[in-house]
Amino acid sequence: MKKLLFVIAFTPLFAGDPAGFKMWKSHDLTSITTSGKLEDFSNHSGRPTFRDKSGESEVHQNWTDILIIESGEATMAIGGTQVSPKTTGPGELRAATATGATKMPVGPGDVLNIPAGVSHQFLLAPGKTVAYFAIKVPAK
Repeated sequence: MKKLLFVIAFTPLFAGDPAGFKMWKSHDLTSITTSGKLEDFSNHSGRPTFRDKSGESEVHQNWTDILIIESGEATMAIGGTQVSPKTTGPGELRAATATGATKMPVGPGDVLNIPAGVSHQFLLAPGKTVAYFAIKVPAK
């Protein structure tokens, strides 16, 4: 009887995940067909993303992007100067391209840290895809 009382006394009253906990399994990242919803965790945000075509050059003035490549392959154009950028939101600029960007191949397992204010763009060859997890952290 004492053992039973001990077990009951130290068993959590509420089962479940802690507040703010979220887990994406690898198949969640590779099976998505569109950009997922941006999950807000108050001091950062994240989302699984899938691309089947090149994106625009992006500059986030207030966010650092951490990108974890899950599957596929692409070329990242990093840095340079955006050509005719347009403001798409507070501190957010987009352009068709950036001149002077460094181009590098990315693939599964690669992790990119893109500081706030740095142009970045996914370039995909025809028929190629890339799935990645994007984490946005406020710039300091």
